[in-house]
Amino acid sequence: MSFDVCIRNGMIIDGTGNERYKADIVIKDGKIAGIGSFPDAEARYTIDAGGRIVSPGFIDTHVHSDVMLLWDRQHACGLYQGVTTEILGQDGLSYAPLSKDNLEMYFKYLGGLNGTPDIPLDWSTVEEYRSKFDGTVAINTAYQIPHGVLRLETVGFRDVPLTGAHLEKAKRLLADGIDQGAVAFSTGLSYFPGSYGDTQELIELSRVLAEKDSIYVTHLRTVFKGEKFDAVQEALDIGWQSGCKIHYSHFRTGPNNAGKVDELMRPIDDAYQKGLDVSLELYPYAFGSSTGVIHLPPWTVEGGYESTLERLADKKLRPAIVRDIQKDFPNIDGTFSYLPSGRNDELLGLTFQQAADLRGQTVYEVLCDLLLEEKLAVGILGERPEDESVVKQIEDDLFELLSRPYYMVGSDAIYLGQNPHPRAFGSFPKLLRLAREKNFSLEVLINRMTQVPAERFGLKDRGVILEGKAADLVVFDAETVTDTSVIHQARTGPSGISHVLVNGEIAVWDEKVTGVFAGRALPVMR
Repeated sequence: MSFDVCIRNGMIIDGTGNERYKADIVIKDGKIAGIGSFPDAEARYTIDAGGRIVSPGFIDTHVHSDVMLLWDRQHACGLYQGVTTEILGQDGLSYAPLSKDNLEMYFKYLGGLNGTPDIPLDWSTVEEYRSKFDGTVAINTAYQIPHGVLRLETVGFRDVPLTGAHLEKAKRLLADGIDQGAVAFSTGLSYFPGSYGDTQELIELSRVLAEKDSIYVTHLRTVFKGEKFDAVQEALDIGWQSGCKIHYSHFRTGPNNAGKVDELMRPIDDAYQKGLDVSLELYPYAFGSSTGVIHLPPWTVEGGYESTLERLADKKLRPAIVRDIQKDFPNIDGTFSYLPSGRNDELLGLTFQQAADLRGQTVYEVLCDLLLEEKLAVGILGERPEDESVVKQIEDDLFELLSRPYYMVGSDAIYLGQNPHPRAFGSFPKLLRLAREKNFSLEVLINRMTQVPAERFGLKDRGVILEGKAADLVVFDAETVTDTSVIHQARTGPSGISHVLVNGEIAVWDEKVTGVFAGRALPVMR
């Protein structure tokens, strides 16, 4: 029998957590056709994986490639890391289901997070949006329905809770989206308009998830200093009261609680032990990245894109905006990573304070001015801890977290600007390197990057090396694989990941993309 691809002599880590073993893999029509010894097999392509690991393709459970992937369809930054599937629709911030007017407005409003590439905005439903990624891009995708769009389609960009007929319409939109293949429902309770929502509306929406056996995925609510509110507990309460599954986005220790994993995880571990169906994800960096709009006070952004720009331009309102930002973010910091107009290039790579000093303003004034000048498309990096011992402790904490069987990996990749966060280019190889350096089980790590997310999000033909499963595969050298992406020099790929297959097609050969667009829009399969 002739095959499409034969991978010979590799050491198989199959994604289940079981011990590695040596075998060949043969692939036919996008599926794994056999695992064993095939000395006489004929194939169009043969990969000698001697001395290397063959694993399932990695599943990135948290990315922001929702529109950039439709512009950069090759998506080398993901493929080079061994990622074969990405889950879109994160943090309650994406683009379906949306009416034409709301889609055009939200596309511009989210410019500082997802970019505004020159692509046609010609979809409305979840099914139509998902179809844009089917057979047209180099990587598989799955989609979560964002909380923000449900609010836009019901109450608009307003600071009011969802109740009555508006809530019922939002529930119908959510149910329809899940029926059209969405794998989960996401919230971003630090981002507008999702942060306008209250706990009760989230419980009511999550009852739909319980009925559909789906998942509530949450970027936790921002709690400002002095506020008595437990954002972690809010998510647990939503799970208990609705009966749905819960998933925490980008949940790990940071500079303020490094080394305190047990304290961080106690309420979640307790809920898990009591029977709540909960999972989490992390990325392996001690600092984050976001959009400048996140710092604006709630009243400033009511009405959406045009209304926000009008308020920023109103000199009479500016003192109130600055006052409220200063109240909510008294120690504001960060680095400007994305300013696309070309008018402010001298500020790229500068901290807020450096930019303010250069302009002779306060950090709050310069942020407001840049949001206005850049039409809200301002990308920012968080500050990396200066104390290397803190960074090391956070890296140690990662593996204490990943030892839990309900943890997985999500890069939280944002792809904008010359120097985006290195997590967009290095998350998965960095974890492979750190696991080697810290002697963490590679079988366990691969399990957390493959089978665990595949089963959690209903991608049942992915995540393991098994005959009949989709041939999403990665070949890498466990002894040398490493990340090269660092802050202020982020756009560099890893080394040691030689081959990547997506649906049986070779997407990376000898660490170079091949140009095939074999990605599929994956539906939930529960």
